[in-house]
Amino acid sequence: MSRVATCGLTTLDLVQYVDHLPGPDEKVQAHEARLEFGGPAANAAFTARALGVRSRLITCLGAGPLGAAITGQLADTGVEVVDAAAGHEWQPPLSSVAVTDAGRAVISVNAAASPATRVSAAVLTDCAALLVDGHHLALCIDAAATARLAGVPVLLDGGSWKTGLERLIPLVDAAVLSADFRPPEPIEWGSRAFAVTHGHHAIEVISDGFQGSVEVEPVAAADTLGAGDVFHGAWLAHVGRFGLDDFVAGLRFAARIASLSCRYPGAHEWAQHL
Repeated sequence: MSRVATCGLTTLDLVQYVDHLPGPDEKVQAHEARLEFGGPAANAAFTARALGVRSRLITCLGAGPLGAAITGQLADTGVEVVDAAAGHEWQPPLSSVAVTDAGRAVISVNAAASPATRVSAAVLTDCAALLVDGHHLALCIDAAATARLAGVPVLLDGGSWKTGLERLIPLVDAAVLSADFRPPEPIEWGSRAFAVTHGHHAIEVISDGFQGSVEVEPVAAADTLGAGDVFHGAWLAHVGRFGLDDFVAGLRFAARIASLSCRYPGAHEWAQHL
């Protein structure tokens, strides 16, 4: 069985499903609530594991109670966790997410800068691909550089532009960006494959002289929470199995899995319906 790795952000999310968002001085009753791990790197690692690919999550959790709660949940999923902040009194971000039929609202407490900056080469040498999300930037840069030295393809989850990504991008072999990814200066991708997602609309693709699009299956979405993370995790799983040679095939597979995830609440429940 192939093994892949992700490097980046893990959060603890309190997700509440409500009929509408509260107004001033209004109390709203949630009809469902979930406390679960989240974040692009963690959700992508979960997705790859759910698709039958062994996955390793390189992230920062720390020694506090939030990290302990996340570690316990991830252990139940089969994702292997490498906590680069182990032993440090550091807390991962905590998010409160209110979900309605019209969309979602998020309140997040961002974590302080992580003390972790290095990744052991042994963590990556047995991996078929690495996905980095640009959070914990120094850690992602070191992981990407280490992976390249080991001949491991490096993939970028470009959800939004973050200061310092100009140091990470030269280390990646392929990227899937969201339409919200807006660098201050144009990026020179050269011959590297990249794509831009637009939610439920077609994916723009530029790869090895091919410029076109990949259609996204229309779906009556129950919940789009985490769908982008699921997309990246499915893409990672495909690359882990088949490599980067057929970039478009990987995108088509990822789009199908992300569409499936939207049929069910949250970022994880879809995996029970494969």
